Amino acid sequence: MILGPDDTPDIAQMGGKAFALAKLGADYPIPPWRVVTPDHVVGSEDWQQAGLGPGPFAVRSSAVEEDQAGHSFAGQLQSYLNVPADQVANRIQAVRDSVHGESVLAYRRMHRLQQQPAVPAVIVQQMVPAQCAGVAFSVDPVDGRLVTVIATSGLADKLVDGMVDGDMYRLTRDGKPVSATVQGGNAVLDTQMQRSVAALVLRAEACFGRPQDIEWAIAGGQLHLLQSRPITTLGEATLWDNSNIVESYSGVTSPLTFSFARHVYSQIYRTFCRLLGVPAATVTANGRVFDNMLGYVDGHVYYNLLNWYRVLALLPGFGINRRFMEQMMGVSSPLPDDTLDQIAPRRGGIAAWGRLGWSLACLVVHAIRLPRDIAAFQQRLDGALERCPPSGDLTTLARRYRELEALLLDRWDAPLTNDFLCMIAFGTSRLLLRRWCSSDDLHNELMIGQGGIISAEPARRIRQMAEAVRDDQPLVAALCAGDARAAEGHPVLQQAIADYLRDYGDRCAQELKLESLTLHDDPAPLLQAIGHCAGRVTAPLQVRSDSLEQALAGHPLRLAIARRVVGWARARVRDRENLRFERTRVFGRVRRIFLEIGRRLAETGVVAQPRDIFHLEVGEVLGLIEGTATCGDPQGLVALRRGVTPHEPPPARFWTYGAACTSRRQPVATHQPTSRDRRQGLGCCPGIIRAPVRVIDDPRSQSLHTGEILVARHTDPGWIALFSNAAGIAVERGSLLSHSAIVAREMNIPAVVAVAGLMDWLKTGDIVELDGHSGTIVKVSHETP
Repeated sequence: MILGPDDTPDIAQMGGKAFALAKLGADYPIPPWRVVTPDHVVGSEDWQQAGLGPGPFAVRSSAVEEDQAGHSFAGQLQSYLNVPADQVANRIQAVRDSVHGESVLAYRRMHRLQQQPAVPAVIVQQMVPAQCAGVAFSVDPVDGRLVTVIATSGLADKLVDGMVDGDMYRLTRDGKPVSATVQGGNAVLDTQMQRSVAALVLRAEACFGRPQDIEWAIAGGQLHLLQSRPITTLGEATLWDNSNIVESYSGVTSPLTFSFARHVYSQIYRTFCRLLGVPAATVTANGRVFDNMLGYVDGHVYYNLLNWYRVLALLPGFGINRRFMEQMMGVSSPLPDDTLDQIAPRRGGIAAWGRLGWSLACLVVHAIRLPRDIAAFQQRLDGALERCPPSGDLTTLARRYRELEALLLDRWDAPLTNDFLCMIAFGTSRLLLRRWCSSDDLHNELMIGQGGIISAEPARRIRQMAEAVRDDQPLVAALCAGDARAAEGHPVLQQAIADYLRDYGDRCAQELKLESLTLHDDPAPLLQAIGHCAGRVTAPLQVRSDSLEQALAGHPLRLAIARRVVGWARARVRDRENLRFERTRVFGRVRRIFLEIGRRLAETGVVAQPRDIFHLEVGEVLGLIEGTATCGDPQGLVALRRGVTPHEPPPARFWTYGAACTSRRQPVATHQPTSRDRRQGLGCCPGIIRAPVRVIDDPRSQSLHTGEILVARHTDPGWIALFSNAAGIAVERGSLLSHSAIVAREMNIPAVVAVAGLMDWLKTGDIVELDGHSGTIVKVSHETP
């Protein structure tokens, strides 16, 4: 068949070059083109009906393997310029035949590609009568901070083939000329045209999310884009992303925390793959991938996203239905098909389906055993925490940390199984109700008020304490001020606070960062939450129990199925949140063990202060105790790391090429909202509230006043004290299964998550209308001076 720019981009049909042109679309100045698929029998009449005009044409190959991230095939297959319409069919066949040329076969051998090449698709494009033409690179191969434009008079074929040299212009990414090397007496491009070409290649980069090499031409003062392909000479690509992990590790993170988290992720995802039937030998062979799922960039924790995909690719069934598994695993911005094909090629056939069947069988067995496994896990955790108190001499403390690793981190089976089943159950129930009831809101409503979620218990206790002190205004004022002596003389309140700290003292902001101060260290956020809550009248939780019955009235079979699936999803969401609390207990114990190690090392003069321990990595700390340390000056190492000036946070998502320490960071373009007064997110708890907002960056030093909407970049369980006072919740990051969404539903607080640019858009005092039903936030008025 013959496809064009109006057809859906499909690399399997169109090949690499045409796929890129189709993806760029009508917003780019691309000359008219069509692509002939490999199975099409070409006739001369095709080009009288293709709508490309009378010609002449450029005829180029567009093989599936061309213009890929790992190999470009640049110059390997035949191309023809200025082809008359009556010669197009012959030239198409000549391009197809060129895949068997000796140079192409040698190239395939060098890149270890299959030696039997497939017939390529072929692009036919209207020729541009160029006054000048050339290439441009969005990342200069020598100085990655610059854009390079190369130009020559006339067509660029001799330039591309290396037969002539062109003018070379280097510009900054914002269009400022840096240098120009001119081959003749006069420059081919003036400054404005240099900027126009540089802007075009940067637009192409933004479209594909990675550096691009484009061919361009100028005719009659009009700039045209002829083709775009990824730059393949920058070294191994790594995609860094913090869109989800920032909820756990926001801001600068200590070396101790990063080294611990990196080990935890490596171990638990090995366990996860084994649970789903991945052979042990395969898990072992991919040890480097598991060990590098996280990265440490200027003190900030990032996902090494390509390694996450490599782990997903180990799971049976990923090659059959990759996009579904992406959604199930919470990938918000899927990778382009060409990049994903490099990491996880599509695989079908009997063997792939057999592996998927085995994996599903393993999952069913674990699902049936899950209640028993959760109980066993909690019993094992209780026993491990009892056996490993944060006390003893240095060798005892090191041994207890090792025991925690062996007893818990290497056997994190029940939380992993439940997390995976939760994503399946939540997504399935949401899809089912959307299809049968044409509504996402019913799903959110049915997730409200199920009870038994431990994350909502802190807020309930805060409200109970607030009720008890509501009529004592001096006490309320002292609590609002965070006065640690406020509860003196009030034994009932003192006991309630002590009970809260005993049960939830490790639930603090950024609770997975070992260096975080907990409520045991500073109870002021708890006291402030009690005080502010005392001034708020709380509406009782309203939960309709007949919503599903009304929506599916007259469909008894659908109702029975929906009840079962929704009940399954509610149970998995409940257990997911409760098992996260068990994770908090483990991290709290690890924190106390290392703080005690720090205290004892400070006593002996190995480090200056107990909290210096956070500037060392886990292996370095244990090495000091176990005799394997390679640094004889831990105080010097601490001073060196403490003295590093924190950088501005890197972009939320960016590429590096080659060595991370020398590569320029290439941000991935993000969608920019177009409305000044309206934003769209994910509604996760229905209800409409109009109120002033309070933007909170740090819940430890800021408080929320009665009747305000909480606005945050992200939240974690340590924010729960603020939730008890919130009239509504708006979060820039997150998903329908994030902590903020689950707890908001449990507490019946209207909430919207995943609102792009929220923190830059709103200021404390702005009045907004938040709709937790539709996910919209409308700014009603701006902050008052």
